[in-house]
Amino acid sequence: MSIIRDLQEISNDKALSLDKKLESLLCIGTEALRLETGIVSNIQGERYSVLSVVTPNGDIPKGAEFSLCDTYCADAARADSVIAYHNIDVQPGASHPCFDKYTLKSYLASPIRVFGEFYGTVNFSSLSSRDEPFNELETDYLLLLATWIGNELERQQSMSNLNAQKVVFEERNSLLKQVTNLAGVGTWELDIESGSVIWSGALKRMFHVHSERSMQAEDILKFIPDEVHRKRYAEQFEQMKQTGQDFLYKVEIRTDAGETRWIESRAHPIMDNGRCVKVVGATVDITQMHIDKAVLQHKSDLAQNALKARGDFLANMSQEIRTPIHGVQGMLEALMASPLNSKQMELASLAVQSADSLLNIVNDILDFSKIDAGELAFEDAPTNFEETIEEQIPMFTRLAQEKGLTFSVNTAALKGQTFIADKLRLGQVLINLVNNAFKFTKEGEVTVETRCVRYGKGRYRVKLIVTDTGIGISAQQQKIIFTPFMQADSSTQRMFGGTGLGLSIVKQIVEHYNGKIEVSSELGIGARFTVTLTLDDANAGAIAEKTVAQNDAYIPSKEELRAFKALVVEDNEINQLVIKEQLREIGIISDLAVNGEEALENVKRSMAEKAPYALIFMDCHMPIMDGLEATKQIRLLDQETAQIPIIALTANVSTGEKEKCLKSGMDDFISKPVGVSRLKECVFRHLSKQFVHKVSALKDPA
Repeated sequence: MSIIRDLQEISNDKALSLDKKLESLLCIGTEALRLETGIVSNIQGERYSVLSVVTPNGDIPKGAEFSLCDTYCADAARADSVIAYHNIDVQPGASHPCFDKYTLKSYLASPIRVFGEFYGTVNFSSLSSRDEPFNELETDYLLLLATWIGNELERQQSMSNLNAQKVVFEERNSLLKQVTNLAGVGTWELDIESGSVIWSGALKRMFHVHSERSMQAEDILKFIPDEVHRKRYAEQFEQMKQTGQDFLYKVEIRTDAGETRWIESRAHPIMDNGRCVKVVGATVDITQMHIDKAVLQHKSDLAQNALKARGDFLANMSQEIRTPIHGVQGMLEALMASPLNSKQMELASLAVQSADSLLNIVNDILDFSKIDAGELAFEDAPTNFEETIEEQIPMFTRLAQEKGLTFSVNTAALKGQTFIADKLRLGQVLINLVNNAFKFTKEGEVTVETRCVRYGKGRYRVKLIVTDTGIGISAQQQKIIFTPFMQADSSTQRMFGGTGLGLSIVKQIVEHYNGKIEVSSELGIGARFTVTLTLDDANAGAIAEKTVAQNDAYIPSKEELRAFKALVVEDNEINQLVIKEQLREIGIISDLAVNGEEALENVKRSMAEKAPYALIFMDCHMPIMDGLEATKQIRLLDQETAQIPIIALTANVSTGEKEKCLKSGMDDFISKPVGVSRLKECVFRHLSKQFVHKVSALKDPA
């Protein structure tokens, strides 16, 4: 008998199940070893399970479990080697724990290993003892069986693992197909050598391709109708094959049904030793996304056009409204400078207040429009906040006297501090808050307090606190007072007027400086507004900019100023009178031009007469030739005209207007309406070079 041949036949019989194979192997063992019972066990810890069994009378069922310590196999497991008891009465004898439990008289067992790990045992036994010990050949048979059984168990586990993985793979593949179908993703695979293409069902449906149609690489490009895109697609695809980098392309296609669609194709090359052998990819229909993007772009264009139209409208309204206000304020200013009796002075003062109120409303609307469009400009420069507040004290002191209120200001906390900020915007915050305090306070007091604490290196937290004893604000009303166009209630607007924009503008300015504005108030008691700003120290740098004190500046007399002549370029008749009158009060005589073309001729004539203008005040919006073009033409006349200070004098305060003026060649920008004091400051600043010799003469008479 050839045990090896029998073992091989059993192992190669694919029709046999593992159970039948184990049973057949045990039968070979019982015959070869002349022992009637054979068992294959699985041992896990102290649990002994019968995996396969062959007995004469079938008294041991498959699957039976025992405690390992109650079996002779415990000796094989413990020794991890073959155990051979040919006569149990002699060895191991009556002292063995199993001796009284079983009637076995001979026993032969070997460990089974699966994937190198201890699995269990294969053992053979008999109810009768043997006369001779088990010989070497019998032991070799046992070891051969143990190895063969271990191999069969390994094969079975490997097949089970493969089948389990196959099931998982098929489930995942099915899930992936479902997901790609739901997501509208079509997958494909290209074999580079054969040129064959495998398309998923979803991709064929996307391109309206028949499900039975086989695809080739050259078929792909036929779906791209545009020759330029077809060529570019092919070039980038070829580049992907050369570089091994992923491919992404968005292109318009025409399906087999003649329908135009937009797709996004992604591809990943599979490289082998630097050569592309396969490409896998996914394609998504982005037609709706493309349409939505076009619609969104159209809406964006409409919105941009609407914003531009609004900006143009605001610029025009600024020009149209501020120009007559400039005339009104200028005429009233001139009127109040003339001899008036007390009644006339009172009426003129009321008219000035009305004009100021109108200008404040216009400024609020324009400023809010800039904030709303994100166009409110901030100029960062060294700013003395204490001085900014002190400059407004006289105006509010007069207002307090008129209303019979007590007004106090404490700026001690800011003394000696200079911050990087926009003086104009800080002034707006103060003026809006204090104006509100006076507006809603009939009796009592209005106070302004300041706080200043260091907040990190080179930074400060600055507080501005404005308190009044006015009508107060309810808790409900406090929730809406910072909302644009909203006042505490409708009766407030009817009684006190205003646009409801002041506090909204303050809030926007404060937030620009990483700050906040808070209100604490009760009806009938008053209100306290606390503004907190985070400002940089202007002196924190290594080199602080030095400024010349105003007291050291030379102030010319009217007689000295009469030596200079200015040119006023303005098309509005009232504003012509206002500006000429303001310049006359300063001490400067002036000529008039009603448009840019006439201004250019005046400049040419003055140069020819050797009497050039010292200053030119240029309106921007005029017929025939506007101020911007006139400035460019004047600058091109000669070297001397290129040096004449040209100051834009315009009612347009929209963002970008100043930049356009300076870009055209102007030296400065003043917005209408402008008072005599601001005009005088501008004149002195631009004529200061003319007075340098005066200052030198005073310091060094010799």
